Amino acid sequence: MVRVPANYYYFLPTYSQAKKVIWEGKTKEGKPFLDFFPSSMMAGKPNDTELKIKFKNGSLFQLIGTDNIDSIVGTNPKGCVFSEFPLQNPQAWNFIRPILAENDGWAIFNGTPRGRNHAWTTMQIGKDDGWFTEILTVDDTNVISKDVLESERRQMPQALFEQEYHCSFIDNAGAFFRRIKQNCYPHDKILPPQGDFQLGVDLAKYQDWTVITPFNLNYFIVYPQERFNQVDWNLQKARIEAAARRFSAIDTGQSALVVPDATGVGDPIVEDLKARGLRIYGDDSQGFKFTETSRKQLLDNLSILLEQDKIKIPDDEGLIAELEAFQYRLTDQGKLKVQVPDGMHDDRVMSLALSVWGATERVKPDFFTLQQVARNRERIKSYK
Repeated sequence: MVRVPANYYYFLPTYSQAKKVIWEGKTKEGKPFLDFFPSSMMAGKPNDTELKIKFKNGSLFQLIGTDNIDSIVGTNPKGCVFSEFPLQNPQAWNFIRPILAENDGWAIFNGTPRGRNHAWTTMQIGKDDGWFTEILTVDDTNVISKDVLESERRQMPQALFEQEYHCSFIDNAGAFFRRIKQNCYPHDKILPPQGDFQLGVDLAKYQDWTVITPFNLNYFIVYPQERFNQVDWNLQKARIEAAARRFSAIDTGQSALVVPDATGVGDPIVEDLKARGLRIYGDDSQGFKFTETSRKQLLDNLSILLEQDKIKIPDDEGLIAELEAFQYRLTDQGKLKVQVPDGMHDDRVMSLALSVWGATERVKPDFFTLQQVARNRERIKSYK
């Protein structure tokens, strides 16, 4: 920027990340990153909205999030840094590459592997074209002590540890749920017409969907989900009650055990469902209360059941997509969290997880009479 006056851009996956990590970021010693630009060289104050700094010699430095491709249209950079490139929109590099070629410019890429995606492909092309490439693992940098590293190893899946600390390009290393498709049953499968059922209910919040998931405790089969986004709470309660009675136990006539999300807006809904005579899970029939810990326990239980091939789920495209979207993520504080990408729903998965909560072994069914089986077969048929 000093020797060659031009435009220089620093790309990150999102604008908010660019602002938090670089614009407002600090070194370990507490020095703001922006202080590395001498104020005597700047032409005015930094632009906090556009994350832009202009210099007296005509150069410009700007932070840009590649989540908004339109923000780089019309740009004319000489040099670019693509930070956390594996997480970025690959179209940004496709757009910038011919401009840099025309300007005889340069680009730097950095980041942690995320499988063999566009970042891995770019690195292979770069190697063939004679670019400088370097992979530095934690063993090379020694930035983390052996004690901390061993603690991380014990808490993380091996594939994710290899990705985050040894820079291994492993597809789906951060996948939280495994053996998803291996445990799907086909659409034309004839489901058992009898059994004891548990219903997982994830209640809609604002723009979300309410999802009801029936789970057969005798056969450990998840039945097709019912998903709707009716905002009328009375209608939602009526549909939940109808499902609970549809899947009532054939020997006792009791409604299916309902395991609802009783957090926030769900609390008064649970009370109304109890008043309708439905069986509700939990101490004092309070439903399932979500906290950071209980959410992790709920998802862990579902993950184990799938990985150990204990349950079968519908071959439903939406459900499978949500399950595959759940990923381990390391926060900026180094904590391991389970998250879905911004903008994606997780209601199908949470309803599924609620439906199988507490189910460790199959419940042995009571003796079914032929009349009961016939009634149940008609009941399930009408549901499908």
